[in-house]
Amino acid sequence: MESIGSRIKSAREAKGISIDQAQKDTRISGRILSAIEADRAQEMISGPVYVKSFIKKYANYLGLDGGSLAESFTGKKPGSKEQISVLTKDEKPGRVPLKKIIYVAVAIVVIFLGIKLIVFAGSKTIAFFKSRPKVEKKIVTAKAAVKVPPQIPKGENLILSLKTRADVYLKVTSDGNVRYDGILKKGSSEKWEAKESFEISTSKAEALVIDLNGTFLGSLGKGAVKGLRLPK
Repeated sequence: MESIGSRIKSAREAKGISIDQAQKDTRISGRILSAIEADRAQEMISGPVYVKSFIKKYANYLGLDGGSLAESFTGKKPGSKEQISVLTKDEKPGRVPLKKIIYVAVAIVVIFLGIKLIVFAGSKTIAFFKSRPKVEKKIVTAKAAVKVPPQIPKGENLILSLKTRADVYLKVTSDGNVRYDGILKKGSSEKWEAKESFEISTSKAEALVIDLNGTFLGSLGKGAVKGLRLPK
């Protein structure tokens, strides 16, 4: 059965479209497009939701049924099969040697004695700690300061500044228009403007450092984030 990547690659070649041209038209990184065609997108993008999103967009661009192809994505490489060992009639198990039986019996005895020793030592330790006077400890907790996006005066544009701590997938939308959709390298710095709001989706929130109109917001949390609106 032809894989997802093979079908997409065949469709692109049949239309005479190069990877560079597809990158310009879809605004998806050429590395990701090549990885999709090689059925290796899951190695570059963390999270099956984002992989399916790229497959759907690329397939639709080539005139294929992107929705069906995306849903058929499982994350497994094509051709991988589970190996099942089966004993034939001629491969009957032989008798277990006496030495093996003795070794197994000795091992069981040793394990049993070891468990008893651990239980005995544990009970002594518990008794020791129970006999000690209790000491009350005061635990002081501190609440982390949370940066709140500033109140933006009416008529003033929003300016979003962003830096990356690691390679990360990022999608930025301003006022409903996609400004970026792809992989940002570690150490990258980007800046966008909007009149009303931004929406951010990312595969790794802790890899981003955000600044909105001069107010440092830090990271957006941990893990994948989808459709986060700024200012809230």
